[in-house]
Amino acid sequence: MFGLWKKRKPEEIRPPTYALIDGFQTSTDAFYKSIEDELKNRQVPGLDLVRLDYREGGLLSSRRDYLRMRRERLTFDLCSAPFGTSWFFSYRFCEIPAPFPLWQFLIVVVLTAALAVGYVALFGALWGGVIIGMTVLGFVLLLRNTLTLGFEDFDAWLLTVPVFGRVYEALFRKETFFLQDTRFMYVEMMERIIQAKIKEVTVSEGIEKVEFIEGRPDMHPLLARLVQMPTRTSA
Repeated sequence: MFGLWKKRKPEEIRPPTYALIDGFQTSTDAFYKSIEDELKNRQVPGLDLVRLDYREGGLLSSRRDYLRMRRERLTFDLCSAPFGTSWFFSYRFCEIPAPFPLWQFLIVVVLTAALAVGYVALFGALWGGVIIGMTVLGFVLLLRNTLTLGFEDFDAWLLTVPVFGRVYEALFRKETFFLQDTRFMYVEMMERIIQAKIKEVTVSEGIEKVEFIEGRPDMHPLLARLVQMPTRTSA
């Protein structure tokens, strides 16, 4: 059930960024590994790295490997792949939606009720109720202080749990200036590292300039669904 988080389609927060390098070839795996090693060395709290394979088209089409860098529900999905005799890099800043499906909610309710019945059956109504109350109180205190106690990885995992992740985020995860600041730092750091690694792997082949292009949809709605017209953003 939790694996659905990795395959859940992200929603783009801003237009994707591309870099097309003519007459250039490299290794996708080696490029991703260089970014993974850099991020591990920086010890970014609550960061999850995972390789994903997305199909190019339908069920019988080839797959392309992407590197997902997720913190909370914010992700950077990075692609490095050939395009004819050229090579392209692209990355998308997205948010993974956190739906609240009824069937998952019902499963949680049934499991919670079964746990309560089990406590009562083992310890009786009085002591079972006391133990349930103490368990709930301890769990609530833990959830209210997850980040204060330094459990960033546990906090990141809680956000991925179906149904409960939404409850945790809404009721127990207090929004603070620090959380906002760390999100800003995450976004800034990811973009700096991605662009720096792209420049690093290209300059090793004698390419001194890389042009990053931000994709923006054309004004016509039909064309916007097919292609995003590029706008140069940096070099």
